[in-house]
Formats: sequence, structure tokens, C-alpha cells
Amino acid sequence: MQNLLYRWLLLIGLGHVALGVALAFAAHSTLLDPYFQYLYASVSAQPPGVEFQRLLRTMVGLFGPTVASWGLLFSLLVYLYRTRGHRLIKPGLFAALLLWCVLDSAISAYFDLLAHAYLNAAAAMSIAVPLLMLRPLKPHPVA
Repeated sequence: MQNLLYRWLLLIGLGHVALGVALAFAAHSTLLDPYFQYLYASVSAQPPGVEFQRLLRTMVGLFGPTVASWGLLFSLLVYLYRTRGHRLIKPGLFAALLLWCVLDSAISAYFDLLAHAYLNAAAAMSIAVPLLMLRPLKPHPVA
């Protein structure tokens, strides 16, 4: 069971790397048009101007490398926790998860982007529950 939890968390982290890189390159493609239509509708009842559309797509594209780097760091920390058991890694990951989920969900809900808030809750639970149950292969020696 522990190996399954470990692999699941690594899959989530490496999936963020892949999706973040893809987002950086796909932000200006038609592939993401439905998502941007959802965003535009949350901001205004009128269609946005071309400059606003370009700006928003550029900002989302710039967000891709942030997501990718977070996934890489998350994967590394999960690996280090599993193999070395350093006691600060797990609480640090939970603090980062809580910080992201609460703030991102609050901002999303404020701007009526409820799909984001629901997605955040599902994503947070898919990380928090396995992380809570994950145990290191060997406990870190107490200093």
C-alpha cells in the first residue's frame, strides 16, 4: 500500500510538470478556448477585447512554468520524505497545500469561478489523503 501511495503522489507531481509545460505552450492555441470562454464569462457579460484576450492567455501561459516547477519540487520532496523520512517535509507539504488551496479557492469563489474551487478541493484531497497515510522507508534520526 505504501508503494502505491508513493507512486500516486509522484504521478501527481510529475503530472503537474507535464501539464505545466503543456499549458505554457497551449495557452495561445484553440485547444483552451472553452476554458478561456469560461474565464471571460466570469469577468463580464460582454465579450472581451482582443488585447484583453491576449493578455489573459499570456498570463495563463506564464503560469504554466510555475505549475511545472511546483510539480518538480513536490516530487522531489515526496521522494526525500519516502527515502529519508525527514520530519519537516510532510508538515511543509501540508502547509503549502493548505496555503494554495485556501487562497486559490477563496479568490476563485469571490470571482464566481466555482469550477476552480471545486477542482481545488478535489485536487487537495487527492494529495492530502495519500500524503497523510504515506510513511517513510526509514525514520529520520532525531538530532
